[in-house]
Amino acid sequence: MPTLERRVKDQIKRHVPITVWLPNYNRPDLRGDLISGMTVWGLTVPVAMAFAGLAGLPPESGLYAAAVSMIAYAIFGTSLHLRVTASSTMSVMSAAVVAPLAGGNVERYIALSAALAIVVGVFLLVAGIIHLGFISDFLSKSVITGFVFGLALNIAVGQLPKVFGVPGTSGNFFQQVYGLLGNLSEMNPYTLAVGALALAIIYLIKRFVPQLPSGLVALGLGIVVSSVFHLSEKGVIVIGSIPTGLPSFGLPSISLSDLPLLAVGAVGIVFLAVGESIGAARSFAAKYRYEIDPNQEIIAYGAANIAAGFFQGFTVDASLSVSATADEGGAKTQLSALVTAAMVLLTLVLLSPIFRTLPDAVLGCIVIAAVVGLMNVNELKRYYNSNRSDFVLAVTALFGVLFTDVLEGLVIAVTLSLVIILYRASRPYVARLGQVPGQPDTYTDLARHPENQSITGLLIVRLDAPLYFLNANVARGQFMEMINESRTKPKAILIDLGASADLDIASLDMLNSLVIELGEMNIEVYLAQVRGGVRDRLRKAGIIADIGEDHIFRGVGAAVRSFQQRSARGQAPTAAGSADQGAVQP
Repeated sequence: MPTLERRVKDQIKRHVPITVWLPNYNRPDLRGDLISGMTVWGLTVPVAMAFAGLAGLPPESGLYAAAVSMIAYAIFGTSLHLRVTASSTMSVMSAAVVAPLAGGNVERYIALSAALAIVVGVFLLVAGIIHLGFISDFLSKSVITGFVFGLALNIAVGQLPKVFGVPGTSGNFFQQVYGLLGNLSEMNPYTLAVGALALAIIYLIKRFVPQLPSGLVALGLGIVVSSVFHLSEKGVIVIGSIPTGLPSFGLPSISLSDLPLLAVGAVGIVFLAVGESIGAARSFAAKYRYEIDPNQEIIAYGAANIAAGFFQGFTVDASLSVSATADEGGAKTQLSALVTAAMVLLTLVLLSPIFRTLPDAVLGCIVIAAVVGLMNVNELKRYYNSNRSDFVLAVTALFGVLFTDVLEGLVIAVTLSLVIILYRASRPYVARLGQVPGQPDTYTDLARHPENQSITGLLIVRLDAPLYFLNANVARGQFMEMINESRTKPKAILIDLGASADLDIASLDMLNSLVIELGEMNIEVYLAQVRGGVRDRLRKAGIIADIGEDHIFRGVGAAVRSFQQRSARGQAPTAAGSADQGAVQP
């Protein structure tokens, strides 16, 4: 029996993952984490400020949210590569909830935004504690691939106006592309030249000197070129001044009557944050072959939002662009996120002048280069070649994001996953089994192995999915179809229930009516591989009493031998006649 101290330590390790990975940090990873942290810092400062504007908040709110949320997630998160920080999705969602409540009051707007982050964080924290991480499993791998691909395209097209030096437009992917094409007449050639140069530098370094941090090099050169040639005087948009000062800690001042309204908006944000963040976390986990804990992930997202709220920030979640940039920069652990957060805080105090001449186009190119890696064409090809239904799901999720927006695209993705789960569950494959030649107790699918031998007078079927209300009547229909298609009416049907760990009322009712209907046709029913829980259900429902305890077998082979012996004797089955053949006794 573990001691209380041991149990406490185990809980700390489980819920505070930094206490596990940081003491065992691999020193060779330090270079990659430092470079990645510095690269992401250069991206985070201006992007977080821009996202604060999307949320309707002053630019410093974005820096506050970015820094403290990265620190909180690094402490509690289980993904080594995910970066939880200010994101465009959460910025837009926050503004949508808060703007109608603020009434144009700036101070109230800031307080409500911070309060919303705390409410979202509490919801996420509770969801993780009561183990609601399973809701992330509703997104299948193919749907996640398509959703992330579409989201990456959305992010990329959103950065293109910066590269061309034209005004950006809102709307879905295609509306943004149309707006971009319509604004090309306003293109600034200097901005395009800077963007093209930045992209060329990034991809040349990746191609020929991959050990160098391409994003950081492009960032530094962009600042130097912009300063030397005074690009801002030629119409190139630069970052400009960044406010200084550290955030203060405190509970936002709002009315209690605001909480129910914030809670309603928080529900949608929670669902979006979980789907978007865990989907991204799983993508990185699959890429680098490690596991994440969905429940602990949700707790970490909650901690990040609560921290952002208490430090005058706004709602946050996983940022695909920042996470991809960190990955491209060589991040190995969350230490790189801590480096980024420290540099953001240092920027608030000392380093803000460095970014004044940084062109927006360079930032746009860094983001584009980062998210290109999330457009997994090879995975789509694999789906197309191996499973067309998964390919269709992935492409549908992809275009769902492109034709709508992130939230609606996520709803489409989740709905698709649920529909395919229900469809596949409601259409179980029922195999007709035959004996493998030379192996008396081995029975496999006749459709796949036509050399197998059918058992005269006995139809053997195997349901390759658990039996429950969604598929009970479909399975019954397939049983009856096989009976009707048989050249000669079978004397008995043997149903392999090995895939079912339990039976619901609909399944029991179906089996009961099947036994009655087949009995009227003088066809006996045998059951094989009946688990203990299933047998208990059958006994309570009276089905075993109807078909006989001696018709329940541990294996298909024992059931077949019993049937053949009875048929040879031409006698009605008895419990004594089959007990030594593997029948399951009460």
